[in-house]
Amino acid sequence: MTNRSFLYVPGDRPDRVAKAMASSADAVIVDLEDAVKPDRKDDARAVVRACAARTTGEVWVRVGSGDDLPRDLAAVAVPAVAELVHGVVVAKCETTAVLDQVVAALGEHVAVAALVESARAVRRLDDLVAHPAVVQCHLGEVDLLAELGAHGDGGEELLRHVRAELVVASVAAGRLAPIGGVHLAIDDLDALERTSRRLAETGFAGRAVIHPSHCDPVHAAFGPGPAEVAWARDVLDRWDAATDGAIRAADGTMIDEAVVVRARRVLDARR
Repeated sequence: MTNRSFLYVPGDRPDRVAKAMASSADAVIVDLEDAVKPDRKDDARAVVRACAARTTGEVWVRVGSGDDLPRDLAAVAVPAVAELVHGVVVAKCETTAVLDQVVAALGEHVAVAALVESARAVRRLDDLVAHPAVVQCHLGEVDLLAELGAHGDGGEELLRHVRAELVVASVAAGRLAPIGGVHLAIDDLDALERTSRRLAETGFAGRAVIHPSHCDPVHAAFGPGPAEVAWARDVLDRWDAATDGAIRAADGTMIDEAVVVRARRVLDARR
């Protein structure tokens, strides 16, 4: 089942890693990149090597770029860690050569998620998403807007464009629907759920989060509500019972194969 929440936790904070592992997050991302200061990178890599297995959910590691990438990959490649880690999120992923480097270091059994957070990455979406190792893409909205020099309503307009392109590229390549960016206002859970619902309506599978309290609102936004589940069941019941002629839903709208596909997705998304 597709993950709805990916909880980031600084890799150099074993206390926070433990709390993240015990949270309701579908997946935890132990961060070796932006959340860790340069002089703490080795400490974070040591935490990754020592972290204990979760009883539920998935453990991912966000690896850095440039000179940090080989060192981060070496920390994940340790057999005991590689058995634990479900996948790696490749920060500032801009070329397929970087993805090839990840595969060479970790092998093909570790899932790879490309983090799209630069103009170069946006221009190369089709190539990045279609790489054989990539199972899903994440969108790094904060870094992308910073590079573009965009903010406010203008920045949101640019993000809408990139989100649409990423969803289309993911579907075209047969990959999982993408994961949206973090919500920075930690205490504004209403805005978190509202923007998460907008992402869900756009075709995203979930979003990254930066605090355990964000997991449940995100789960609610990306999961179908009771009314939507009832609609889906009714659609499928009417479709299965029909023999010929036009089929209408309870509200009078037409039911065709595309509507049936959506109804099945709704029921598949239940937790």
